This record gives sequence, structure tokens and C-alpha cells, in this order.
Amino acid sequence: MTIIGGKKHLVWRLLCSDFLSNLATSLAAKIISLWFVLAVFGEECSVPWVSGFLTVIAVAQLLAGLFTGAVSDRHDPIATMTMACLVRAVASAGIIAILAFWPTGGLAAVLAVIALAVIEAMCDTAYSPAAASVSHRLADGQELVRLLGWLRFFALIGSMAGPVLAGIGADRGWFAGTMALETVALLVAALILAPIRHSISRQTAGLAEGFWLAWKAGLRAMVGSESYQVMLPFAILEAVSSSALSMVAIYFFTATLHVSATWYGVWNALVAAGYATGYLTAPWLSERMRFFKLLALSNLAVSLLLAVISVTDSALIAVVVGFSFATSQGVLNPPFQTIFVQAVPSEKVGQAMSVFISVVGAVGALAVPLWGVVADTLARHQPTTGIDPYRTILLIIVVVHAAMVVCALANRRVRAISID
Repeated sequence: MTIIGGKKHLVWRLLCSDFLSNLATSLAAKIISLWFVLAVFGEECSVPWVSGFLTVIAVAQLLAGLFTGAVSDRHDPIATMTMACLVRAVASAGIIAILAFWPTGGLAAVLAVIALAVIEAMCDTAYSPAAASVSHRLADGQELVRLLGWLRFFALIGSMAGPVLAGIGADRGWFAGTMALETVALLVAALILAPIRHSISRQTAGLAEGFWLAWKAGLRAMVGSESYQVMLPFAILEAVSSSALSMVAIYFFTATLHVSATWYGVWNALVAAGYATGYLTAPWLSERMRFFKLLALSNLAVSLLLAVISVTDSALIAVVVGFSFATSQGVLNPPFQTIFVQAVPSEKVGQAMSVFISVVGAVGALAVPLWGVVADTLARHQPTTGIDPYRTILLIIVVVHAAMVVCALANRRVRAISID
């Protein structure tokens, strides 16, 4: 990997720690959910507990994300990432003890596991913004696009590996032992990060300034940024369409195409592979194409490919086209993130990223039940209208991305954005 020149060893440490952090995050969420289903409540009674657990985690992350980035800006970002990993490892050890000594749960054990998982989730929100801040100090311009592309790639691989390990462990009843893998991953990530701390510039927000004053100043810098003002609507529309696709995909295969859930698993695997390909392709495209053209081309490809999926009756075509769709979407992520990172002062990157992630994440979370209402309404009227609800939602997503193509080409403020 030809990147960052003399800082390559620091980059590899950052990439490996990001892989381990994401592996730990995805593994913990899955193994706890599987513990609820297989060991505590059973399949029939576990649904409200699993959904409630995931909702509590999501709300905790959204709320904590409004402030954890500002914390990382006021302190060394590497120290923030290291401390986040260590605190998560301690919380993970507590969960291991509960799973080992109370393997079949009980109300107190379940609530304790949820509380510790919330602590882990809140600490996790400090990691990603701090990593973005470190990335900005290691690279700039197109090198930053390349670095962020590799970061997204390693994070994706970690996020894919975690559920696989959780599933293997849960099948054997090794809940505590599998959870121990999270603890080990987090401790190794902290050890990997430690040497970086003294190898990069330390540009933190002044501690003399009160936290709330600094937080408000960072928020004003973000809101006042031309790039944030122009690109936030695109990010929100993307969150809305992604929430629709995540909800409708399984029903499209099982209820519309009437194929086994195995095809849904193949879809997820190929979509993940497509995103990975897109992340690695992004730097090459970003160097050869102005940002607004890449924005328009990405959304045009997504729109056309989803249109193909929405009308096909072949599961094979759907999953193959799904790979291309994810690649087309993935190529935009690193340049998009680079625009946001460069839009604010370097000492405010952590806060800007965490607030942005929280706002967009909240929009996506709120959109899911609304899409559910749309799907239910269309399904109820399907016997009389003959309109398939899931194909219809896919076509709505197509229209959303087509609208983004028009906005990218017609809006002068979008055309003026560039990666320096």
C-alpha cells in the first residue's frame, strides 16, 4: 500500500486497531443478542428483549455521539481511542463474568449486561471521531481519501468477522468464551495504538476554554461550514434510502421473489464485498474526477442498478447487481468523508464527525418505522391494487437517488466543492 510515505507504520497501526475495534463492536452486539435468544428467553419470548436491547444501544450511541467527539478534540485523540478501548475491555470483562456465572440469565443479570453494553456503546462513539481526527493529521487531500478508503475497508472486514465468530461460538454455547474474544481484541487494539501517541502532532482544543463553550464553538464552526450546509441534505437522503433498503431487502427475497433466506445471506455477503471494492476504488476515481461528478455518477449508478433489481424476478440477478450497487455507493464514501473532515479546523474534527454521525444516524433510525408503515399500507392494499410493496419501495429509493443526481449537477455550490 503506497500511502502517507514515512508515516506508513503509523497508518498500519491505525488500520489494524480499527479492524479490531469494529470486530469487537459487531461481535459483542451479536453474541449478547444470541444469548438472549438461545440461553435466556428462547426464540418466542426473546423478540422484545432483543429489539429493546438494540434500541437502547442505538439511542445511547446517538446521544453520546453529540458530545464524545468534543471530548476527543480536547484531549489527545490517540489517548481517547486507547482509553475507549480499555474502558470497553473492562465492561466486556464484566459481561463475561455474568455470562459465565449466570449462563441462563435472570432479570438482574440481563439488566446488568444491557447496562455494561450501553457503557461499551457510548465509549465506542468516541473511537470513530478520534480516528477521523488522527487520519486528518496523517494525511490530507487525495492521500486522506486513500487513507479513509482503507479505514472503511478494514472496518468493514472487522464488522463482517464479528458476527461470524459470534455465530460459531453461540452454536456451541460458548457465550462467555466468545465474548472474551472482544476483550482480547480491544486490549490488542489499545496496545497497537499506544506507540502512535508520540508520533503525530498534538493539536487539541484549548483546555482553558470551558467544555460547553468549546462545544458550542465547534457546533457553530460545523453549521457555518459551506461544505456541511451543502452536503448535509445528501447525507440525510442517503440515510433515508439506506434505512429503506435495509428494511425491505429480506422481504424482497422472501415475499416478492419467493426464494429461501439463503439468498438474503448471499445478498448481504455480495453487498459487503461491493462496499469493500468501492472503498478501495474510491481514491483512483477521486484523483481523476471532480467531486460533484463523482457524486452524480455514484447516485446515477445506484439509481439505475436499484431499478434493475426492482423489476427482476431472478434472485441471481438481484444479488449480482447488488454487488455493483454497493460498489457504486462505496466509491463515494471516502471522498464524502474527506470533504467533511477538511471543512472544519483540525482541532474540531472529532466533534464535527461525531455530531454529523449522530444527526444522520438519528434520521436513519427515525425513517425505519416510517418505511414500515409505508410497507404495511401497500401490503394491505396489494390484493386490490396488485402493487408489490417491496418493489414499490425500491422504486421510491430509485427516485431519491435520481433526485440527488439532478441536485449534484444543477447546484453551483455542490459544483464548487473540491478536495484540496
